[in-house]
Amino acid sequence: MNIFLLSWLLLILPASSLISTNVFPRAGTPHIKTIPSQAATENIIANFLSTTDNPDGPQLSAINTTSFDWWYFDVVSPDLLTSLTIVFFTALNSSFPFLLPSSNVDVVGVFYSFPNGTYDDIFLYASEVNITTDDNGSYGQYVGAGASWSGSPDLSHYEISIDSPENGISGTFTLDTLAPAHYPCGPATAGQDMMVAPHIGWSNAMPDAVGTVNFTILGSEMGFEGVAYHDKNWSDQPFQQNVASWYWGHGRLGDYSIVWFDTLGLDGSEWVSAYASRDGEIVFSSCDASSLTVRPSGGDDQYPPSASGGDPTGFTIWMDLGDA
Repeated sequence: MNIFLLSWLLLILPASSLISTNVFPRAGTPHIKTIPSQAATENIIANFLSTTDNPDGPQLSAINTTSFDWWYFDVVSPDLLTSLTIVFFTALNSSFPFLLPSSNVDVVGVFYSFPNGTYDDIFLYASEVNITTDDNGSYGQYVGAGASWSGSPDLSHYEISIDSPENGISGTFTLDTLAPAHYPCGPATAGQDMMVAPHIGWSNAMPDAVGTVNFTILGSEMGFEGVAYHDKNWSDQPFQQNVASWYWGHGRLGDYSIVWFDTLGLDGSEWVSAYASRDGEIVFSSCDASSLTVRPSGGDDQYPPSASGGDPTGFTIWMDLGDA
């Protein structure tokens, strides 16, 4: 039996139903979805049940003021001081309160840090978003923002490109996968529940990858190869309506690639998701309550955390892999 009991230093990584086939693409059929910059006024439909493909495509019929859908990419250098996170949002501040107030739902957030201690963010706004899904991969173009991502149909390779000289940022970030995709409770196969917590979907297309960064940010060069990752989240309800706090992260330990989610609801209910792979094969993937425990350590390690509290400096992560 392999049990991981880890005390990790905190890395700065920016922090339900069956539906009709005319709303979401059929399996194996390339599909283009356009998301306007203004929020829809009608009620929407959310998908939380996996099909044979499309783990990285849009999972909402539209974006209104109480929903969100985003594509998240990050990479950290071996020195643990240089990092880049790019999030392609379709959301408003009313549904995800960590966004800046704006009437535009189509926004790209770039979060970065340099070894000299510089860290900041840049937001790019698009006039519309066009997302193409092809088999398992997706391609997203944020029109007018100079930002896009392109994923291969088999999820083996992704490339993010930004060319926005007026905002002082340009470059590319590529990811080459090292670990198979998964959902909260199991592998990326049809019929999986995609909710990692009530009304919050999660699909992890790249649990671990080799990331290569070549960017210029406000005149400073950023170039390195490091540990990279890509996933997406979505919901048909505001984030703050269902989440009091969550501990999420990913990393490598020896031959293992691991990903964890430990979420607390407003009523104190806890939901978890634990994943581990080795040599390109999933050895453990579970959302059973006994499969994972994540607790803060160092700094403000109060648990449950409070909104007025500070940040911990690390986490203790307990993951039971059985005989894997």
